[in-house]
Amino acid sequence: MNNSDGVPELAFGFLWTKGAVGLFWFAELALTALFLVLAFKAPHLGSRWFERMEARFAGLAGHPVRQIVAVGVFAVLARAAVLPWLGAPVAYIYDEQSMVLQAQTFMAGRLANPPHPFWEHFETFYVNQLPAYASMYFPGRGAPLYAGLLIAGNAWVGVWLSVVLMCMAATWMLQGWVSLPMAFLGGVLVAVRLGIFSFWTNSYYGGAFTAFGAMLVFGALARVLKEPRWRDGLVMGLGAAILMVSRPYEGMLLCLPVAIAVLVRWLRPGWKGGRWAIAKLALPALLLLGAGGGLLLSYNKAATGDFLKDAYRLNRETYASAPAFLVSPPVVSQNRGPAHMRAYFEREAQPYHYRESAAKLVRSVGAKLLHTWNFYIGPTFTLAFVAGLWVARRDRLLVGTLVFFMLGYFLETWNFPQYTAPLYPVLLVLTMRGFAWLRTRSARGLFLTRAMPAAAIALLALPVSFLVLGWPPLGDPSAQAACCVVDYDKLRPALERQLAASPGRDLVLVKDGPHYPTHYELVYNEADIDNAQVVWARRLSAEKDQRLVSHFSDRLVWEFEWLPKTPGAKQAYRFTPITPDGKPQALRQ
Repeated sequence: MNNSDGVPELAFGFLWTKGAVGLFWFAELALTALFLVLAFKAPHLGSRWFERMEARFAGLAGHPVRQIVAVGVFAVLARAAVLPWLGAPVAYIYDEQSMVLQAQTFMAGRLANPPHPFWEHFETFYVNQLPAYASMYFPGRGAPLYAGLLIAGNAWVGVWLSVVLMCMAATWMLQGWVSLPMAFLGGVLVAVRLGIFSFWTNSYYGGAFTAFGAMLVFGALARVLKEPRWRDGLVMGLGAAILMVSRPYEGMLLCLPVAIAVLVRWLRPGWKGGRWAIAKLALPALLLLGAGGGLLLSYNKAATGDFLKDAYRLNRETYASAPAFLVSPPVVSQNRGPAHMRAYFEREAQPYHYRESAAKLVRSVGAKLLHTWNFYIGPTFTLAFVAGLWVARRDRLLVGTLVFFMLGYFLETWNFPQYTAPLYPVLLVLTMRGFAWLRTRSARGLFLTRAMPAAAIALLALPVSFLVLGWPPLGDPSAQAACCVVDYDKLRPALERQLAASPGRDLVLVKDGPHYPTHYELVYNEADIDNAQVVWARRLSAEKDQRLVSHFSDRLVWEFEWLPKTPGAKQAYRFTPITPDGKPQALRQ
């Protein structure tokens, strides 16, 4: 999500976020049109080749466990194949920085950090400074990053692991709702669409971890409706706990229809195991939900000093200009922070004001529908999804859950795919049921079910070509599209390489000013600020700055300042060491 200057930009418009429609999307649309034409003109095209490929994987059709393992291995190898060109991303969007801080805090054995004595210099986006130095996000958001730090010393390894688990869980979930061949195909398609070049894979947002929890809940539901077992209760409880500690509101939008479905099934006669079998589901599920609730309350207490006040609400009251829901009253905020932070939060609040206009509100709803479709389904799988909706038109559980979730989502102020991650299993079941229905309708339908996966794989040639050859340009990366995040922040890593070349540790004073970008931030720090190799701080006043420099007296001090942008060029900056007389030594851009 970069603008032309290489600085991340999050657009809050109501139809297309900058970069959501690019070369990949148009190529996807063109391929969809092509295989539609071929379905009518040459439905037997490539049938022998497709038959050979299907026969090659037929051995997995009757082996659910092998399917899950195969999808996991594929997800690992697919992303590993591009590691030489697309390594671990740099956390540079505000949400990512906050979640990395959360993971580092967990690594230190704490839920929150004590406030720094010079905390005013370290104020930044989506991080609370008082009464504790902590991320504003719910603790499940940083959990996969913490796992990566724990396993490999790299937070992104945890992101990668969560994506692999999501793909495997999707396969397991589908095995309860569709035939085994369709379940295996669905798992592979999840890995192809979201496991290599998507924003979930190449950032630290954590959407895949939330989707993993949703897959567990919905997969367990398919099995529970047939026969409740202790194992399924544990799996459902684990999935619900993940949703609770990562995205509690959206998780509720999935779990409430699931709970109603279980209750309705329990009240009907003939449930295998009898009505008392509900204990096999309820006891382990409630146990894990209780553990999740305990973690939430403990995190609240550590981060805000109040069991019942979450860190997100505290951050909104300190810095923000708008609440998380369109139906909520305006935030009574302190509006703290430097000028560019306040400008950002004013822009962030724009969607909240859409509620004041019926036309803008309708367009906002349309944007949420379009972005949800674009990320999870896209032009490639639209035919299968529409067919699935037709097949499930009388399925009150699937259709009811879809409608209920989207109605709840329309109440939210902002619009990003990680919000709808708990809905992914429902969309996936509908899509794969559409695949199964089309496959049996005619030669044209069979061709379409073969052409759609082939098109999804063929589309990967675009981002691969860009990585290897630098061409064709794909446009700005976007959180709203399944592809393609293939470029990372270069500025801060370059500055850190420059600092690493100098002896000792460093303190960088970042100067505010009229040229400070609204959507880029250098001031974010590790959990243990005093022991970090590089400390990034804001200039406040000569007196306060001097006290800060005295606190870090063993460090070389640098100053960073944004300079005016020249037409047709990247925004310039000055990054210089501070001499004893306080004057900068050189100009670097």
